[in-house]
Amino acid sequence: MPDREIKNLIASPTSDREYIREVAETKRALELWSMEPGFQQEFLAAPEETLKRHGLSVDAQSIKILCDHDTAVAHQNLPQEKLPRAVRRYRGFLQEKIEEREHMARQGCVPAHPAFRAWRGRQLNRCWAELGKKNASIVHVPMNFELDLGCSVGCPFCGVMAKRLERVCPYDEENAALWQGMLSFLKEAMGDAAGSGTCYYATEPLDNPDYEKFSGDYFRIFGVVPQLTTAASMRKPERTRAYLLDALAKYRRVHRFSVLSLDVLHKIFATFTPEELICVELLPQFTEAPKNCFARAGRARESDSLKVEEGDGNTIACVSGFVVNMAERSIRLITPCGASAEHPTGEIHIAREIFSDLEDFKGIFLSMIDRYMQKEFPKAQPLFLRPGISFEKTAEGIHFSRAEGFRLKFLGADDLRAGLYHGVLDKLQAGGRSAYDIAGELMEKNGEPPANVFFVLKKFEQAGLFLEPYEAAAQFSS
Repeated sequence: MPDREIKNLIASPTSDREYIREVAETKRALELWSMEPGFQQEFLAAPEETLKRHGLSVDAQSIKILCDHDTAVAHQNLPQEKLPRAVRRYRGFLQEKIEEREHMARQGCVPAHPAFRAWRGRQLNRCWAELGKKNASIVHVPMNFELDLGCSVGCPFCGVMAKRLERVCPYDEENAALWQGMLSFLKEAMGDAAGSGTCYYATEPLDNPDYEKFSGDYFRIFGVVPQLTTAASMRKPERTRAYLLDALAKYRRVHRFSVLSLDVLHKIFATFTPEELICVELLPQFTEAPKNCFARAGRARESDSLKVEEGDGNTIACVSGFVVNMAERSIRLITPCGASAEHPTGEIHIAREIFSDLEDFKGIFLSMIDRYMQKEFPKAQPLFLRPGISFEKTAEGIHFSRAEGFRLKFLGADDLRAGLYHGVLDKLQAGGRSAYDIAGELMEKNGEPPANVFFVLKKFEQAGLFLEPYEAAAQFSS
């Protein structure tokens, strides 16, 4: 039963100042626990005094339940209504963020374009197989933008190995017209999902002095403010504060600051109140942080301290679709994967092209969809199972699995009996057979209705178990 005392802080946020303060201070205490060296020991030794020293009046027992393992275990079986108020409120806030992320993956990021929608769905399902539970945090944005070429920050752990900043895209008359025209065209071609991305990728958004102008157009056309992740929040703190105030007033969502050092963390805490940062996640990306969060991808794979093993790769890639760079006028098609020697940044780079103007962009965008995205595989297209997936025939059907823990079951029922799945799998393992081939052979041998065979193959296709035609062509071309 829903806790009626829990209020929203993101969508239709409450104006209850005391409620906001309690959740914000709880969040600040958890940030201290995860990022401030020595805080955990000090807090456990003197909880109330430690919180007071940091200017926090939140209930100390609540912080213990949320942070300390032993205390959390001791309270895990308590009914929700018996938990301290601050615990319930903060967990309600976390749940709101999780639900928003899940909504984006399931609905907000789904393109209206049928072929694009089907292709993205296959990539999302492929990533469940390849990344396992890590895929839960990836929303598979279909459209992202970069306003600069390169990044001025140069993080040694950069998951996408961003190059040094070469140039920015100024918001002049020509670029403003191009930008507005592109956004309007993409909204028409893709629907609201075109506005589900960000205005940065392998870039630092605040490198662009006109970021606010680009973001303003984004809001006017899509009705949302693009999510901001910046490693330069303290470069010009008043600019950061002004942007947050304006952005959150227009459209409430969670933004992020990458915290690159303990000194930066202290400056953030000294500059912004807990309430000001209630919708800003702080990402601890410095080695002294007790719970730092380096993704094992990109330049982090080269770090001795992280001891990255082959096959243990992660990814910070969040795009299954296009990244448009305004500074060099390029468009590239990518999708996430586990970081490896072949894909060190945890991205599969499918294609990249340069455009000259708005009409050229429109033509290239649509031609890339036609070339690489299919609503469904043609029935004459040779089919190849993705490598690295194991299978087990059972009395009920087929189990597909990977070493990462992924397991997918296809169970027979009614007309789609287990033997049909077994027969289809046998033909697929032979490799290079089309849906027409498989249906014809199973009809001749076992009397299987072709419609049933096509239905099973469609389920495998949607699950992302087949190589895309462009992948198969690259892998099997001589």
